[in-house]
Amino acid sequence: MNKCWVVVRTVVFILFLLVTSRISYAQSNKKINTRADLLEYDENYLPGAQRLLGHVVFQHENTIGYCDSAHFYENENYLIAFGKPVRILVGDSVKLYGRKAYYSGNEKTASLAKKVEMVHGTSHLYSDSIVYDLQNDVGYYLTGGTMINREDTLYSVIGHYYTKTDEVWLTDSVWLKSTSYMMDCDSLLYNTFRETVYFVSRTHMVSDENVIYTSSGWYETKNDLATLTGDVELYNSSQKLVADSVYYDRNLRYGIGWNNVVISDTVKGYMLKGNYVEHHELGGYSIATDSNQLILIDDSKDSLFLHSDTLRILFDSLQEPQNMSAFNKVKFYRRDMQGVCDSLAYNVKDSLILMFHNPVVWSGDNQLSADTITFYMKDSSNVIVTLHKSSYIVSSVFDATEFNQIKGIRIEGHIKDKQLQTVYVYNNAECVYFITDEDTALLGVNVSATSEMKILFTDNEIDGIVFYNDPDGKIYSDSELPAKDRLLKDFRWLQFYRPETVEELYVNPIPRVKGEEQSVLPPSDTNQ
Repeated sequence: MNKCWVVVRTVVFILFLLVTSRISYAQSNKKINTRADLLEYDENYLPGAQRLLGHVVFQHENTIGYCDSAHFYENENYLIAFGKPVRILVGDSVKLYGRKAYYSGNEKTASLAKKVEMVHGTSHLYSDSIVYDLQNDVGYYLTGGTMINREDTLYSVIGHYYTKTDEVWLTDSVWLKSTSYMMDCDSLLYNTFRETVYFVSRTHMVSDENVIYTSSGWYETKNDLATLTGDVELYNSSQKLVADSVYYDRNLRYGIGWNNVVISDTVKGYMLKGNYVEHHELGGYSIATDSNQLILIDDSKDSLFLHSDTLRILFDSLQEPQNMSAFNKVKFYRRDMQGVCDSLAYNVKDSLILMFHNPVVWSGDNQLSADTITFYMKDSSNVIVTLHKSSYIVSSVFDATEFNQIKGIRIEGHIKDKQLQTVYVYNNAECVYFITDEDTALLGVNVSATSEMKILFTDNEIDGIVFYNDPDGKIYSDSELPAKDRLLKDFRWLQFYRPETVEELYVNPIPRVKGEEQSVLPPSDTNQ
């Protein structure tokens, strides 16, 4: 009796599963409903199909279609529609048009062919064939498609349009045209609602002003805003920019570059490097910080390298550089000349460089220092350097145990072909000069003072001194001159701060305040 009862329960349970599964299947695969002006059935002509003619309407769940005629396979829950065009509405958001459509109620797909258009919001997608998956709300094409969304036009061989998220995945021979740029790449993601491109492969962008390459990031076509990442390259008529990341607002003409930024201008002959660079095109200036470096490229490949905490470059309306300012911990290096200070300004139009706050310049063996130093570049070969107040020129002799020194209120040096030629000293001129023979043996020490003097140089070394206006001086033998008289007042030897290589631009900045620097003096017990 118990065994019989178990068998009955098992049979009932199996029947329950069969019934519920059929009900579930029926609910998930609702039948297509149809109506038309005329219904025909010819088993010989269309086996298993009804032929619907005139003002055909078919409806399935939240989808409704309209066509001129259709072949309806009721048992398979399948319909082939024909029309000029066939029109299918999916809910209240997606419209599908084509000359022919295959609609499956069981698979919940609509496949359209010939002059197909898919409309969703402001987007119109055109292709020879489109399949729309009603379960997942995605339309896709595999044979080439063009989308128009407001001002943007997109094309790809393969595309998937996810209507719930307003996202379009495009692959294979992709291009996009906006009001500002023409883009081409292998793949990209586009949001139709935000009108935003998301870069997922190496992309080439072309506008009237520039050409850009990027590997990732995004671009708002409507607002002309972009954040580009991954080996970004930008080219215009004369400049090239590379960076790890770039943000650009085309309306404000404002951009930021992050990490490994390099801007080079082949026409103007400069290169700007840094890990953070801002460019305000409308404001007419750029700012570079974080390991920045400005390179002024010389035709003879003897370039000048400059570093500071902050670099600021001012441009005119044609984007021509007019002024350059460097702030804090300034150092520059060129093979024949090096310098340090805390602030520097360069007026491009006037070819004038001004160094402020403890400036020091080295040319060959000569160290030049003053309260302010200016460089006036008459041309590529002739430069006038002027030292203003507390002016001092020092060069070492005998392995930096002794020093030639020139001091005055104002000193003017003339440089020709990168060689110091002549120096004029004005007001309170003083000098200490070690006279040597051809074998560099010491003959005597000239200690002199006058109102003005002229120093002649050969190969960046003192070759002769001319004194004016009744000089007061004497030539001492080595033993006659005590150590305290061998250095003029305010002597400083600042070789510690001299950049000997480009890499040394980033170390040992000179203090802003004079007197706080590290100065190496000769031994105090020399020639007492």
